[in-house]
Parts: sequence; C-alpha cells; structure tokens
Amino acid sequence: MNTVYDIIGVGIGPFNLGMAAMVDKMKFLNCIFFDENPEFNWHAGMMIPGTRLQVPFYADLVTVVDPTSKYTYLNYLKEKQRLFRFAIHENNFVTRKEYNDYCRWVVEQLDSLRFNHQVRDVQFDESDNTYVVNVFNKASQSTVQYKAKHLVIGVGTVPYVPDCANNVLYPETCFESLTMTSSSPIAIHSSKYMLYKEAILQKKKVCIIGSGQSAAEIFYDLLKCGDRFESLAWYTRSERFYPMEYSKLTLEMTSPDYIDHFYSLAPGKKKEVLARQSMLYKGINFSLINEIYDTLYAKDIDGNSGSIIIQASTSLESATRCGTKFQLGLYHEELVKTFEDHCDVLILATGYEQTNPSFLNVIINRIKFDDEGRYQVKKNYSIDSNNSVFVQNAELHTHGFSAPDLGMGPYRNATILNTIAGYDHFNLEKKIAFRRF
Repeated sequence: MNTVYDIIGVGIGPFNLGMAAMVDKMKFLNCIFFDENPEFNWHAGMMIPGTRLQVPFYADLVTVVDPTSKYTYLNYLKEKQRLFRFAIHENNFVTRKEYNDYCRWVVEQLDSLRFNHQVRDVQFDESDNTYVVNVFNKASQSTVQYKAKHLVIGVGTVPYVPDCANNVLYPETCFESLTMTSSSPIAIHSSKYMLYKEAILQKKKVCIIGSGQSAAEIFYDLLKCGDRFESLAWYTRSERFYPMEYSKLTLEMTSPDYIDHFYSLAPGKKKEVLARQSMLYKGINFSLINEIYDTLYAKDIDGNSGSIIIQASTSLESATRCGTKFQLGLYHEELVKTFEDHCDVLILATGYEQTNPSFLNVIINRIKFDDEGRYQVKKNYSIDSNNSVFVQNAELHTHGFSAPDLGMGPYRNATILNTIAGYDHFNLEKKIAFRRF
C-alpha cells in the first residue's frame, strides 16, 4: 500500500471508463479503477439485435472534449478497418452491440482497470488526508488495501421495481432453475430480458409494463417473433407513448450552458422543472415508434393484430402469482377504472434508481446530503467539503436531465479532472447555445 493514487474510481461503466481514457494522457495523475464484474459488458440483458443508441457516434467516451484522443469512436472504426463502411452506411446512431464492442476495445488498451475486484469499504486516514479502500480480489479470494487522494464513484443505478411487483419477482420466481419447459411464470426487470428471451418465447401471454425506450424495444422485439403469443400487452402509466424530443433547439439543453442554468435554480424549482422533462430523456426513439406501427399495420393486413394490446394512462397496482400465471391489477387513470389482466410473463421496464453504495458507510459523515437524503452534489460533481469525492450519474436532481446522457459524460469527466488537477487541463467550450436559458 505504498502507492498513493491520485484517483481511485469505483465502477467501470461508460462514465468511469471514459475518465480512465481521458486521464491516460495526464501522466502526472496516477489512477486505478475497480469493478466487481468479471469484464466490461454494457447492459447485456438489453443487447437486443439491431437496437441503437439514442445519441450519435461522436457522443463516445472522449470526443466532445478531446477529439484528438486515440480512444475516439472514429479511431476505433479505423483500427477495425471499418471507417469507410461506416461513412457509406450514413447512420450516426450506432447499435448497442457496436458501442459495447467499442468500449471493450478501449478497455483492452488501458492498464488502469481492474475487473473482478469488489470494493468492500472505504475509510479516511486523517494522518495524510487519504482514503483507504479495501478491495476484494475475487480471483485470488484476497483483500488488498489501496490509498488515494480522491474517489470517483461510478457504480451506476440499479433496476427499479415497484413495490406492488416485488412479491412476484422475489423470491417466488427462481430464474436460476428456469428451463425451456418450465411451467413457472416469469417475472423480470427489463434489464434481464435477453437472458431469458428463449424461455419467454415458450410462453403464451406476455405483459410489458413501462413507457420508455426499453419497453418499446422489448415490445418490438417480441412483436417480430411471429404470432406465437395468445396475448402481447404493453401498458404504460404515461398519457401517451412519447417520442424522444430531438429538435435542434431542444438539443441545446444537453449542454454545459443548460447545466449551469439548471444548477442555479432553487431546489423546489428544479424538482418542478425536471418533472416536466421526461420526454427529453425517457422518451422513445421516433423511428422505433414508426417501426412498431408499421409492423402492427402489416399484422393487421394479415388479420393477426387482435392479440395485441397497447394502452396508455394505465398503471400497475398489484401482481399476484396464481399457479402458472400472474394476476395483474391495473388502473386506467382517465377512466378512473380498475381492471384485471393475466399473463405468464411479466416484464417490468420500470427504469432505474439511484442508491447510496454501502462501501461508503464508514465515511458517511464526510459526505453531504440534502433534505431528501440525496447527495448534495456541487457544481464540480463533488459530494464532500474538500472536493475529494465525486459522483458519476448521481446528480439528476442537481444538474438536470442530462446526468445519464452518454454524450455529457466527457464534459463531467473533464470538470472533475480539472478540479483534481487544480487548473483547466481541458479547455471546455462555453456559450454553446444560441438560445438563452
């Protein structure tokens, strides 16, 4: 433990991976990143063939801050001998599979990453103002201590499951023992969809709950799987199936300019504004909505659309296992009416939520929280008094809807790294938007 790192990153998703790629040029900073998973595999449970990102290719790990980096998506294409084909393809929105492969390509080139390493707890050493991080090496089954001046927490969010469905998700449905011929009903969060797709295809009645891109992608994927289902239902609590807002003046809101504006608002006003912005970051890709409709239209010509239910303004109120099926209690918001449906597959595309990782419990007194128990994130993304603990994608309530946006990851990383370096190593663009906020 003689080495004192400048940065220890916890979690290696796209955001901390982007930081590792950006800091690779900053030879005066010594950094190491840990992740408990055996390898990088971005949203493996939603790796549906053909699905695309909702941000363009240049919203990669580094480009918008450092286009000269060797870790850009364009350089990845060049190294893979696919740059000309990509140019001819003329589609700025790459598939999830391509993006995942790009990230894994970056992983292969960085020696600061440690997978299969679980951060167990963090302590603070007041004698030298450093953090002592206890890391469990899953391969060697041993624990090693590391020291760092700064922590960057990028553990991501966890699947959100409504309380009314917890009783069917855990522990009644045992995914590990699920077989193709099993009569057990299947209840999963959308994050596990691809892991159980083959088993789902053996069932007859499928119900999807959710309003965003994940719900739409799963519905479309099952819609294309022939007419094997007796019923394929998609219910959403939203008033309609919102497309993602993608006009140019709206895109100016995914900028440092708007982050500055949103950050300056009073906490109550932030909450009010954010509640009206779902379509800016939770909507459905416009082309996917069209593809769903075109597929429904084709099925209707063949007389095969009768088994399909698509209904908005409908919320899930209860889910009960009854033998080999689930009984769902649903509520129509506009009709003010309750009704029931039955299915043998329940897919909850209900999004994700932020949690505070337990490994920070020992130093919890060093971290600032607001009145609602959320991180009190400063403008530079630190959550302590000394600018020594930073967070990735945990600042939706303070910095606005662009927090989970892949394209804003490099900006956040540059802001954090500039703070740690003590000067503007990265020259960030200012006054980007034409509009005033």
